[in-house]
Amino acid sequence: MGVHRGLFGAAGWLSAAAVAVIMLVPAPDAAASPDSEIGRSNTVESSAQRGASGETAEGSENADPADRGPVEGQRTDDSDSESADDGDVRVGRAGDDPLEPVSATRESPRRTVITETADRDLIAQDRSDKGGDAAKHRADDKDGDVREIDDRKSTAVVTSASGDLTAPAAVADAGSATPADAVITAPPTGAPPLVNVIGSMVLNLLMGAIHLIDGPPTLPPGSTVTVRTSTLDVPVAGGRTVQADWYFPKDADQSTRLIYLQHGFMASGPMYSYTAARIAERTNSIVVAPSLSSNFFDPAAAWVGGDPMHRAVAELFVGDREALVQSARAAAGYQIVLPQTFAFVGHSAGGTLVTAAAGYLARKDELDDLVGLVLLDGVEPASSRAVSNALSALTGEHERPIYLVSSPRYFWSRGGDMADKLQAARPDRFNGVSLVGGLHTDYSQSGNMLLQFAQYVITGFSAEHNVQAAADISIGWLDDLFDGTRDGLYGAPGQSFEIATRAGTAEAVVFPLGPDQGSPLQRLVDGFFAIIFDWAGRNVFVYEPMPV
Repeated sequence: MGVHRGLFGAAGWLSAAAVAVIMLVPAPDAAASPDSEIGRSNTVESSAQRGASGETAEGSENADPADRGPVEGQRTDDSDSESADDGDVRVGRAGDDPLEPVSATRESPRRTVITETADRDLIAQDRSDKGGDAAKHRADDKDGDVREIDDRKSTAVVTSASGDLTAPAAVADAGSATPADAVITAPPTGAPPLVNVIGSMVLNLLMGAIHLIDGPPTLPPGSTVTVRTSTLDVPVAGGRTVQADWYFPKDADQSTRLIYLQHGFMASGPMYSYTAARIAERTNSIVVAPSLSSNFFDPAAAWVGGDPMHRAVAELFVGDREALVQSARAAAGYQIVLPQTFAFVGHSAGGTLVTAAAGYLARKDELDDLVGLVLLDGVEPASSRAVSNALSALTGEHERPIYLVSSPRYFWSRGGDMADKLQAARPDRFNGVSLVGGLHTDYSQSGNMLLQFAQYVITGFSAEHNVQAAADISIGWLDDLFDGTRDGLYGAPGQSFEIATRAGTAEAVVFPLGPDQGSPLQRLVDGFFAIIFDWAGRNVFVYEPMPV
């Protein structure tokens, strides 16, 4: 096994080298980056430095369970969709009694009504040169009209969500963020640098090849989940339509939850089909897994690591959630009301995305329905300030639990950088665990054996007991976040747990993350590629729209 892992590790380093070649071609000034400092991403200030908020982790996690709405609806025919007397869309399959509204102790959840929001004109914006303060952006929203939707079509007709979000201004210290108003901006109108044009072509070809190979999402043997695919309009760079895979549990009812699952860099939604299906089935949740761009050369920064994409994902959960509802309707094929409360789950760079999106929701004061975040070996590229800015916003009344299950320190977890940032920002909280012997692909499982094998070659071959343990841990946390309980895996710093699985016993250790346990050769090679990728993160990756 050691020989095999060494051979596959070497193949993985060669694969990383191929990507590194693409990154090393551009000149250092090829991309707009919010930070040019050398070294790792800056660490956010601790909660002790911010001042005591009076809120404990347990108090934050044990809030009353949030309300959830019914999720299945009557299949539509040629007639218009019927609405309830109170204006809410009635749900329930043909022949069934309509589901009664949810009864709860707190205010009833807002119903999602399908409307058509007219295009918005972006108002010209100025920025002040004094004090580094960002000027405020404005967008005019026109009245929306309720419209008829033809569910017989295979694709969703999706409109951009309304409402603008607050973006953090650039700051000298990544540990503190100063919010400034912003809107989802249109793509640059000028000509981008040639290197970004060529780089975008190469990366788009690579992602196109991945999408050709990944195929439709598949389910694990014996799964009771239904998976359907539609499109989702994401309000970024003037509006971009992406693939969205929807996983519906067998017996969806008023207790069903909503989970947004974001893939990592150079990946797609179908590459997580087994992961998403298991989450949907075991947590009784509707899971949506969009496939976003990984083109870090994009002048509009509309990729999984770009700030505009982070704001756009947050925008999907503001107001009526029109784009999400229409995408879900097209996938399900019948009228649907999505559950109001939701959780964010993100793997690798997707962990950075959902954390940043939560931060924007906090600044917009639209965080009431978010129960928390679960990060699966989250990774943030060098020079990105997304996590630091988000953690500075997710404090006080806006604090939400963020739980990370991490692999040990090695190249593909960026040396455990995400675990370190969470510990620095929340030293008095339980932030997560690491799996002994865990690898980056423990959390991205699908039925596509070709792509699964390719991932293993690049990042290392996952032990089955760690794959199962990662699922058990993350699903336990998600149940607790929705139910306001604490029945999952928690412990004191450094505490070790044995986790029994069908494939054997796994071991998890509570943060802080321990030292690098790799061999001298592995650490040498990891360090070499870390230098290249970190340089690219500071000088090549486009985090903000480029001035062209």
